[in-house]
This record gives sequence, structure tokens and C-alpha cells, in this order.
Amino acid sequence: MDAKSFEALEDNIDRLANQSERALEANPGPDLPPNVPIHSEADFEAAVRAALDALPTEVVDRLRDVAITVSDDGAANHAYGMFIPGAQSRSQVARWFPWGGANPNPDKIVIYRDTLTRDFGKDQTLLRAKIIETVRHEVGHALGFDEAGVRKLGL
Repeated sequence: MDAKSFEALEDNIDRLANQSERALEANPGPDLPPNVPIHSEADFEAAVRAALDALPTEVVDRLRDVAITVSDDGAANHAYGMFIPGAQSRSQVARWFPWGGANPNPDKIVIYRDTLTRDFGKDQTLLRAKIIETVRHEVGHALGFDEAGVRKLGL
């Protein structure tokens, strides 16, 4: 991707992030009731789902082939979330010769429940904000931004 295309993509993501932020403030989503504390695995997963549901349609469309999971391996990985590129993302050859059907190793986003709840679980508002921030950060990586690019977007 050339610099001009990258800047256009970055501008579009900035615009979409601002729209998403306003939409989330207006409606936190059906799975993220603002006054219900996150106590269980199901509550945490609902909060992650709500963060994903709040993303703009254009972003969600780009995530169709990305597996999104919740895990308790954050402490082992020293992370709140992680983007793990699949086989096609790692293999330039697979991009040049994409025969063979579906990618057996899709891109993956992992949101780590253990580290997020360990560090932010005492403050439910902060925990929800950090879940949203982590989801958006990892989605930024899935869209092709490196760490500097994701941070430049404020994620």
C-alpha cells in the first residue's frame, strides 16, 4: 500500500472511530447495559460482543474472516489483547496464489479477560472502557495498522 492510500485509509478510520464513539455514547448496545456489573464469563463476553457491535459497518465487514475469542491467558502473554495473523497474512505466497479454498488459519483477535479484570475489575466503568479500547486496538491491527499506527489513532 502506498503512502497516499495508507493516509486515506487512516483518515477514513479516524472518521469511523469518531462516529463509533458518538454512537456508543448515545447507545451502549444491547449486550452492554451501563449499570450491570461484569461478574461472570458470560458478562465479560457480552461486553466484548457489545464493543464489536458498536463498530461501524465498514469495519465489521472487514472482520468477517477474523476469529474473535476471549481467553484467560493474558497474564502468560503480558497483554490485554492480541492480534494473531493467520496463514494468509503471514505468507506472501498465499496472497499471490490463493487457491485451495478457505484459509485454514484465519486471522484471530484474542481479548484477555484475566488481565483486564485483574487490572480494571474494581471499577466497572473503567473495565468497560478498557474492554472497548482493547477491542478497538486489536481491530486496528486486524485492519493492517502496526503498533505506532494504532496508537496514532488513539487506540
